[in-house]
Amino acid sequence: MLIWLDELKNGELSMKKCIVPMLSVWLMFAMTGCKQSDSLISLEELPDNYSLEQAKEDGCVTHENGDVTQGKEIFEAFFNTTASGQTDKVRLAFYYTLDDPSGYAPEYHESVKDDYPCLYVQDLSFDGEQYTIRWYEDGEEMIRNYSCLMKYEGQAESPDASYHSYIRYVLTNDDKVTWQELMHGMLSSQLGDYIDP
Repeated sequence: MLIWLDELKNGELSMKKCIVPMLSVWLMFAMTGCKQSDSLISLEELPDNYSLEQAKEDGCVTHENGDVTQGKEIFEAFFNTTASGQTDKVRLAFYYTLDDPSGYAPEYHESVKDDYPCLYVQDLSFDGEQYTIRWYEDGEEMIRNYSCLMKYEGQAESPDASYHSYIRYVLTNDDKVTWQELMHGMLSSQLGDYIDP
């Protein structure tokens, strides 16, 4: 699972989207901050009509069409707490609307337009030994476990980038993997280069 913050040249944060293999969960954040409620209802009890507004009121780390609109302090506190070995949890909410129809093949746009807007809610927790990301997909509970939450910081890789620096967090089972190795594996067309975080 990948989480990244790219600081734009004007000082704002922005989130980038990417497509990843089936079993990997890649999350990319640009975060601005909120306070998460201690009394969140369980994922199983979330009503079908749970809304973006409710997610914000509940203090979720909230993503809207690729940009995190609240939750920076929450996620950073989660990272710092778990890095010290203490248990913690955070709720993430991802809200998507369909982009401009002209950017899609007409047949594809027609086939997906009724699926938007959509909201996905996930819980990320640390029990003192491992990280667990949990969500529901088509009514089925999905769970992924990782042993490490790595943090990578640096300057933009290219002078043409829309950001000048980044902070990237990766949930992984390899505490030695470098950011360059992860990116090489993600971008390579060679079978076997991909590193499953």
